[in-house]
Amino acid sequence: MKQLSKLLFAFIGLCSSSFAAGNDSSYVYSLDLNNVVDDKLTVNLAAPSINKDEINFFMPKIVPGTYELYDFGRFVSGFKAFDKKGNALPVTKTDTNTWLIKNAKTLDHISYNVEDTWDTKIKGKFVFEPGGTNIEAGKNFMLNTHGFFGYFEGMKFYPFQLNIHHPNGFYGSTPLVLAGKNGDDDVYSVENYVRLVDSPIMYCMPDTGIIHVGGAEVLISVYSPNKKVSGHFVAEKIKQMLDAQCKYLGGKLPVEKYAFLIYLTDHEGGSGASGALEHCYSSMYFLPEMNPDDIVQTIRDVASHEFFHIVTPLSIHSEEIGNFDFQNGKMSEHLWMYEGVTEYSAAHMQVKYGLIDLETYLGKIREKMYAMEQFKDDLPFTEMSKGCLDQYNSQYGNVYQKGALIGLCLDVKLRVLSDGKYGIQDLMKDLAKTYGKNRSFKDDELFDAITKLTYPEIGDFLKRYVSGKEPLPFKEIFNAVGIDYVDKIDAQGISFGGVNIGFNPATQRLVVVGTDKMDDFGREIGYKENDELVKFNGKKVTIDNAKDVISHFIQTAKVGDKLKVEVMRTDENGKMKKVKLKAKVHLVDVSQKYFLKPSPTASEKQLRIRKSWIGPLN
Repeated sequence: MKQLSKLLFAFIGLCSSSFAAGNDSSYVYSLDLNNVVDDKLTVNLAAPSINKDEINFFMPKIVPGTYELYDFGRFVSGFKAFDKKGNALPVTKTDTNTWLIKNAKTLDHISYNVEDTWDTKIKGKFVFEPGGTNIEAGKNFMLNTHGFFGYFEGMKFYPFQLNIHHPNGFYGSTPLVLAGKNGDDDVYSVENYVRLVDSPIMYCMPDTGIIHVGGAEVLISVYSPNKKVSGHFVAEKIKQMLDAQCKYLGGKLPVEKYAFLIYLTDHEGGSGASGALEHCYSSMYFLPEMNPDDIVQTIRDVASHEFFHIVTPLSIHSEEIGNFDFQNGKMSEHLWMYEGVTEYSAAHMQVKYGLIDLETYLGKIREKMYAMEQFKDDLPFTEMSKGCLDQYNSQYGNVYQKGALIGLCLDVKLRVLSDGKYGIQDLMKDLAKTYGKNRSFKDDELFDAITKLTYPEIGDFLKRYVSGKEPLPFKEIFNAVGIDYVDKIDAQGISFGGVNIGFNPATQRLVVVGTDKMDDFGREIGYKENDELVKFNGKKVTIDNAKDVISHFIQTAKVGDKLKVEVMRTDENGKMKKVKLKAKVHLVDVSQKYFLKPSPTASEKQLRIRKSWIGPLN
């Protein structure tokens, strides 16, 4: 799951009370999207045959890609079980996610209500929107299937059928292929619960675009409440990126269908964040509804990460993922590969195939080096991965920072050892061939498998920098590709205050989201957290022009000049009021860390490795 903090960045009789007939070895679920009561939907299940006197029915405690214990059972109410004659069976809720059904051999069907997570008042950890559920009657239904459908103990690998009755004109966007359709009734079939959880569905009025890439049909489905962005527009804008990703993956995608499900919001969500959740055949997005041109790069950055998850965990995964435990999730120690290498590939692909230039790419690397500072660098990455649900939960975000930098260092190291003939793209292809969709690796065997495919030096790298405590060897790595690297350069210069800036989609204004690194100039101006920027030296500040306005000030201001900033600030009564701030410009410490610049004296070998690494255009 890629989470962005507040940055700028079925078929038959579904309407009736009858139940679709199941068979002895499959689940048959029914869901009527026209029947929303108190922001809840009723789920009906024609159960498979049970050969036990009592059995547990589970809703998941955790699902793949979230790395959080969300307890989806807390959103279920009114759980009931019945025999074929309609007689109620004894049911006991034994914990948040478990219902014990007695006389289970006579069980015919169950029913329960589900409340959505996006606007719930139910206590507990808020579910990050891309991993949650949304019920907006007549507008939008975000069906992350793990939020609506459960399974019986020991019967996770039975087939599942979904019968969904939807409002007239609505379309179900999903990576699944329809097994049947009759008017407003859709039928989907999946081989087991793992595939079901991997298959979200978004129902709304259709706004889609389709791209054919690498032998796969890629669906882009957008819900934009104010119609600012269309599926066709997004499809056009990300086609170049998808073509580049296809080249990066060898020219053919390992899936026949993939779906981007994009929900754009015109107000801040309950999590206060935006981002996406990956699946093997799709990804689900929760992003601010901005002007079309502004949101394109955000979608590219997030989508490029999520799309690469068709490699891992689809084709390369550990036993912890291949046989996921939805009640007592066990984490793999290889998040450096699942999330880190995926995050690295998302940006590496863009520079290698000319979507961004080298300067922009080096800037992205520097951002990750800065972001890595907020985490424990001496904590072995494998240890953090295993404990990310509990002991090291606060360190999880480093998978997108140091994890990506591990991917970078490993890629360059491979290219150096092979004289530019083999990199991380090749390694991931070879691992996919070694394992594949239906074969999981053992956690403690992966390093040996990688070493066998590559070089002894790579095994040493993994032990020192991934399962060990040593800091990544940036100087050595960048020197190998002719990039000058300096840890820190002390200097003084002009800043606009050193505050962290985010975006409030509800007001369409930039907002001060952090003052922990505010400099002396920022303190003199008087910024406060949650200040919303209105004007900068008399010029209106928007998400469109913010970068240009601030850059122009920094480049042209002189010591003694005045900076006047107009903000909207919430007063003690909770009302937004206009506040004018000002200060005289003076020099502050603007020490630059992680200085990266192509070396003017790079050797022929360094340039050859660099060309192999980031392509001939750089």
